Amino acid sequence: MKRIVQHMAAAGLFAAAAFGAQADPLDLSGWSQLTLNFPGGQGAGNWVLGGGNTEVTQTVNADPSFYMNNLNFTSYSMNGTWQVLERGGDDDYMGFAFGFQNSSNFYLFDWKQSSQGYVGRTAAEGMTIKKFTGATGNGLTDLSLEEFWENQVDFGDMDVLATNHGGDKGWVDTVLYDFQLDFNLVPGEIHIVVMQGDTVLWDVTVNDMTFTAGQFGFFNNSQAQVRYAGFEQDGGVIVDPTVPEPATLGVLGMALAGLAAGRRRRRQAL
Repeated sequence: MKRIVQHMAAAGLFAAAAFGAQADPLDLSGWSQLTLNFPGGQGAGNWVLGGGNTEVTQTVNADPSFYMNNLNFTSYSMNGTWQVLERGGDDDYMGFAFGFQNSSNFYLFDWKQSSQGYVGRTAAEGMTIKKFTGATGNGLTDLSLEEFWENQVDFGDMDVLATNHGGDKGWVDTVLYDFQLDFNLVPGEIHIVVMQGDTVLWDVTVNDMTFTAGQFGFFNNSQAQVRYAGFEQDGGVIVDPTVPEPATLGVLGMALAGLAAGRRRRRQAL
């Protein structure tokens, strides 16, 4: 059974607690693109690095597309900024994946600018936390465009864990937002805060034990020109680092080297 606790915290208290940790922005150059390119969909995403590899922009309308860090880890905080760069363009989904096991088993935070019907389902305006639990581990086999579009009720292999919907809950063109995720710092607890400047837009805690470790990444669905920038990680415990899949060995080494280099730079600056 899942338990949801929602509260709108005072902006000053949140700013001191949630964004108090200081770290170097993550180097995103070792992260990997993944698009679930469904038949009849919109094609693959296009993730373009910038800002000295500390930011990435997904530039095209695409099927559900991810930019993943390739690290199976737990007990961490992640924060950074993201925004839709274009004005008057599309109005679809941007967000984040975490606890990512494979392309059909993960948690997802997504944010829809306005309500809209597509592929026989209706997406409500606002933010949603979802859980996907496919049987085979292959998203193209287990999941569908309908499951990604739906955000109001459980559908197929997608469960809705928490919502913040309403006529004034959508994201706004060109506005910069802050995102904070605390994942499994308390066993089974997911804590997410979204802010615009000093204003808390959503502060929610979900308790769910399905995935207690996994990859973290950025997510777009049918939304172009979304930039993710300046993401910082605090904490994090690698799970089974000695037995990664062969394809991830090089990426894991680069990621760990990047974390070590960041620590050395911070020590030298003291």
